Amino acid sequence: MTREPVAVALVALVALVACSFKSSPAQSGPPLPAADTADSGVPWNPDEIVPAAAFTDFTAEDATSVQSFLERSPYGGASFLATYQSDGVLFSQAVTNAASTYRINPIVLLVAVEATGALVSYATYPQSPSGVDYVFGCGCSVPSVNATCAPQTAGLDVQLGCYADALRTSLDQIAATGQTSGRWGPGKSATTLDGVTVIPADASTAALYQYDPVAGHGATGGSLFANIWVEYTQAFAYSPPAIADTGATAQIGDGCISAADCAVGHAICATGSGYPGGLCTSQCTGSCAEPDAFCADFTQGGFCLSVCSPTNAASCRAGYACALVQPSGAPPGTSAAYVCAPP
Repeated sequence: MTREPVAVALVALVALVACSFKSSPAQSGPPLPAADTADSGVPWNPDEIVPAAAFTDFTAEDATSVQSFLERSPYGGASFLATYQSDGVLFSQAVTNAASTYRINPIVLLVAVEATGALVSYATYPQSPSGVDYVFGCGCSVPSVNATCAPQTAGLDVQLGCYADALRTSLDQIAATGQTSGRWGPGKSATTLDGVTVIPADASTAALYQYDPVAGHGATGGSLFANIWVEYTQAFAYSPPAIADTGATAQIGDGCISAADCAVGHAICATGSGYPGGLCTSQCTGSCAEPDAFCADFTQGGFCLSVCSPTNAASCRAGYACALVQPSGAPPGTSAAYVCAPP
């Protein structure tokens, strides 16, 4: 049976962050030690705070190595976080739990805890418990000097998860639309709250600016986050990978919950009622790098879909039909192909 090519529309939806945060969190924390604010010796590049491959290297460190780092911190002794627990979870384990769940480098989370609350550098528990239990302001009223915070968001384990979730949401938004909800995106010029014009080189830098749109924070020679990142990666003797490993396994056409589930580069997870079980895809022009994928012509441009056989009903997932579609951006004369298209 021959079918006419059909036109389909693809809309990638991403979840919004459920937690609320303080604005410019790193500005509101306690004084930082000189080691954090001193010139790291690495030239400051406001367009790239943490390289993308390192940012999502979520298996970079395990709970044991994080624990060792806390017991012999760069500040000349053990951090109080080496023995801190929230909800019965040791801080080092909470860091790696959040890193694994949201596929964010655990060193990024340690840097954020220090840049926001100077907690890693504290040898003893701070006098203000709220500065620990609500370090990222997740679940707190915004903005307010006397912020009201939800009891269920107390504890560094919850705060770490909320912060990592915010970063992952931004990465998913960039994968789906090219920018965050605040319009931070790779290659997009924007101005920070402290007046620095930046063009994020990658999604990781855009995600960090989405959460905290300040470039310098008073650090000597550049970005506070970047300074501490250099300081901590040297302490860990960490060497970032050349290419990001997301740990995801879902291929083009597979189901997904978010873009983090899709293994393909620059992947999109299309969700909603029009995409049963979610749909891993990626933007394309002319062809797709992935095997058994076809660059289909959608109303918004080219998107990769898995090829199928019109004589085999089982060649597509439940809810998707094997439809004949035109190629997108391919040379003249390129034939249409059958793909598993959303209903």
